[in-house]
Amino acid sequence: MNARIFAAAAFAALLAAASAPRPAAAAPVSARTPSAGSAADDGNPFVARDRAAAPDLKTPCHLWGAPAEDDPASQLARARAFEARGRKKAARKAYDALVHNWGASAEAPVAQLSVARLREAAGDLEEAFTEYQYYLERYAGSNPAPGYDWLDVVRSQYGIAAALLPRSGRGPFSVSPGLVASMFRHVVQNAPDWEKAPESALREGLARERDHDWDAAIAAYDRLMAKYPSSAMRVEACYRAGECRWRVSEKWPNDERALGNALETMRRALRLDPSHAMAAETSRRVTALSARATRMAWERAEFYDRVRKNPDAARLAYAEFLRLYPAAAEAPAVRARLAELPAD
Repeated sequence: MNARIFAAAAFAALLAAASAPRPAAAAPVSARTPSAGSAADDGNPFVARDRAAAPDLKTPCHLWGAPAEDDPASQLARARAFEARGRKKAARKAYDALVHNWGASAEAPVAQLSVARLREAAGDLEEAFTEYQYYLERYAGSNPAPGYDWLDVVRSQYGIAAALLPRSGRGPFSVSPGLVASMFRHVVQNAPDWEKAPESALREGLARERDHDWDAAIAAYDRLMAKYPSSAMRVEACYRAGECRWRVSEKWPNDERALGNALETMRRALRLDPSHAMAAETSRRVTALSARATRMAWERAEFYDRVRKNPDAARLAYAEFLRLYPAAAEAPAVRARLAELPAD
């Protein structure tokens, strides 16, 4: 009986606890400022998070990672002392604890940059990039670290992305090309008027190519051409976009739209710079694609004429063929067949 009474009392206590109002959650040190650089990759809206984006808001740590000092100035001094004695890992953790617990303090920007700098020095390049991004998004605009220019940080990010690009690929020990591409895209977003922004945009496309993601590479090259129309990188981007569109067309040989896009881009590249290093190969591919386009147009007209036996549709298809390819080898036969077809 006593056991039953005890169980009933315990159950009542649980119900009361569940229905009691919850205490308000502690407010974070500061709200995260939305940034285009932190958004999911526009190329794939189903990707939940961009791996090159800044880390999530650093909130106070109460157990592991909690600061050893009672105020940010003392914590900064402690971290600097660790660094001066060569204890780099301990210094990084102490800097990071400062940012977590006093993110709105005057010492936080210096500590955050120190976290990124120590990550980079240790070879943790992916983590270093995102820590630099955290600094740019949260501190560089309103509370910058003394002695650090915005572009100094972007240059560090560019150096990291450039170092990782040759190591990116599809192999088991390679760096993710998508991650490297996103890094270059962040560089462009962080400093769109910087002299290396067009090159960064180009390298985003190159990283996508290393992953055989031709559509994403094309999108990167097209953005470069639209955003930096007077840059020398525009010509390179046009040739590379043509190459990627050619690959898409080879993958889907019956897709007339893909074929037409490839031809248009490659012809545009040849007009921009006929002496480019890729010009000879591009010319050969234009010739091959043109022959395929001619054959497809001829086969379509023949289909309406010989298979469907639809004179009206055949007449339109033959006329379109002559409009597009008046000098084709099939043109005389097309004209002769048009003369044979019954009038409307």
